[in-house]
Amino acid sequence: MCGGAPETSERRRHETYIKVRFHPQLPRRVSRTMDTLATMADPTRRDAARNRARLLVAARQVFATHGPAAPLETVAAEAGVSRTTLHRHFASREALASAVLEQNVADLESRAAALVDADSGVVTLLHHALDVQVASPSFALVALSDSPALGDLARRTAAAFEPLLARGLAAGVVHPGVTTQHLMLALPMAMSALALERHGRGSAEGTQAREIVHRGLFTTAPPGL
Repeated sequence: MCGGAPETSERRRHETYIKVRFHPQLPRRVSRTMDTLATMADPTRRDAARNRARLLVAARQVFATHGPAAPLETVAAEAGVSRTTLHRHFASREALASAVLEQNVADLESRAAALVDADSGVVTLLHHALDVQVASPSFALVALSDSPALGDLARRTAAAFEPLLARGLAAGVVHPGVTTQHLMLALPMAMSALALERHGRGSAEGTQAREIVHRGLFTTAPPGL
């Protein structure tokens, strides 16, 4: 019985962690902190987290260069891991692409929180999203996709813009009548011209696309013009 006590205690700790970690009312930032602390305490989880991070960096680079249909073997090779390791972390191409997009959305949420007291915060955030689109064109897909995998990311993206849009409207920075849906539609609308900019071609078209989107939404002059 003594030999089984540590195992029982460890199992109970794990069960408690799972129950708290996935509680539906637990704030997202708290759950992320719990995941980070659990990973730091376990060498095996540290290695797994490191491989996952490498795969996400590699996927971002490979997808940006070759598109989201690039061979997964290329992603694994870029990350320095086997394809088996890739599939251990991401069961499908869609899961990997969604994880890359989730990082983009999480960064957008952090930036939105830092801009919440700025009258022109919505302008800054939209242009940041356009910059992200140059490096990661598939980011615009979250604005239009109806798939379950991307639906939550689309809702989070819209929610990040909402308080900034309200402040911008009140300050007269945003044209009356502009809605969050208009902001979400602006991302895929500029996709083609920004894709040319990403490949070092059509920089004029990219600038014009940004200006058209900006002037259609905001009352201020476009940044840099």
